[in-house]
Amino acid sequence: MRKFTKFYKSSNGFSPELNRFVGSLTYLIFHSFVFWISYKIWGVQMFDEIWFYLMHVVAFLSVKVFLILIGFWDH
Repeated sequence: MRKFTKFYKSSNGFSPELNRFVGSLTYLIFHSFVFWISYKIWGVQMFDEIWFYLMHVVAFLSVKVFLILIGFWDH
């Protein structure tokens, strides 16, 4: 039995795999930066605060804005 795969290009012209890689790598960089800054300011006490979990949202939204601003992601 032969599998048929459809070749898909997204609106920015890149493959979904490359888009996923760029988004994931950008999120890793932004999240690590936000985490590092928070850790340097508050130390391990940051894990006791509820706002610590909001940093994930901040990093995620920052990635969205960044990718739109550089033109990689069409919104």
